[in-house]
Amino acid sequence: MNILIWAPFIQKVGTTSNVQNLISSFIKFSKKDNFKIDLINVFGEWDNYEFRDIRVNKIKLLNFKFLKESKKNGFLRSRIYTILIIILSIFPLIKILNKKKYDFLFAHLITSLPIFLLNFINKDIKLILNIAGFPKLTLLRSFFWKLNQKKIYNIICPSQETKNLLKEKNIFNEKKLFVIKDPHISARGIVKKKNYVDDEKYISKNKIISIGRLTKQKNYIFLLEAFKKILGLKKDLELIIIGDGEQKKIIEKKIHDLGISSHVTLKGYQKNVYKYLNKSLCYFSTSLWEGPDLAMLDAAFLNVPIICSDCKSGRKEFIENNKRGYIFETNNMNSLIDAFKKFFDEDEVKLKRIIIESKKEVKNFTQFRFYLNLMKILKN
Repeated sequence: MNILIWAPFIQKVGTTSNVQNLISSFIKFSKKDNFKIDLINVFGEWDNYEFRDIRVNKIKLLNFKFLKESKKNGFLRSRIYTILIIILSIFPLIKILNKKKYDFLFAHLITSLPIFLLNFINKDIKLILNIAGFPKLTLLRSFFWKLNQKKIYNIICPSQETKNLLKEKNIFNEKKLFVIKDPHISARGIVKKKNYVDDEKYISKNKIISIGRLTKQKNYIFLLEAFKKILGLKKDLELIIIGDGEQKKIIEKKIHDLGISSHVTLKGYQKNVYKYLNKSLCYFSTSLWEGPDLAMLDAAFLNVPIICSDCKSGRKEFIENNKRGYIFETNNMNSLIDAFKKFFDEDEVKLKRIIIESKKEVKNFTQFRFYLNLMKILKN
């Protein structure tokens, strides 16, 4: 089985980890030598990722140094670089598709290009479209997917919520839609990292943890305003925000203006988030929208209670009417405070049951479960 993966990323996102874990699942669970994977390394974005298996090969597509070294953060700048990557990649990608016979092409990010190019490639290659989170179905995207759906072999949805959306909008043939949970959990890796504590003062039961890039999407300004109110309920709490991004200065100013500097710590980007999540009071997310919420899954695996907004992403599906955590209405302060009060005042036995149910559900997001489900559709 020859597989080509297209997943160029301008900034590291949850999908980047999912691609890594997809490849890792093949390395760990596939029989010896029954697959070969080529990962397209468009402009060097995958240079620092090593897979250490001869069956996995990275193919450098473009040799423009400025693409790798230039700053690509910010809405306008990221859109310009996305367009530039599409234009520069057209002919090199056609050359790769014509040069070697692939059984499957996995398209994860900037998916419009490989879908479009298959109209000009006279090869029997099956394209797997991987949808991250809950897609925004603009008129252009909906039209493009409908127009090219014959070129798409199967569509992998990360949640039933996403599948239902595509089904209701009649974008794809329902028979092509499959729900496969993101391959995020690697139990051995998490257990190894969770106990590595080089900053003991940040690990205690009065710490609330929030993880994600410092962007509008994560809604940190709202979180800080809510945390100010939460401190009125319990004064000894601390909020740790892990991540970096373009709103850092805005967030720092908000922390200062609210007078909560002694209770909030911005830790920046961290390779090992598990040591902060482990033994914390709870995981908190106020996102306005969300792709795969990988930090939520990490929290569930580590037996940390979850408090999340109900933004469309599959999180409501995971928590299921507060069965596995606490959900509140997106951007609704009263709803958030009520959710925190419910969590804080929860009966110990019931809270333990919620944590256990959350831990059970997160098993559906392991690399092994992902691999088994993926092979079912590839062998179909």
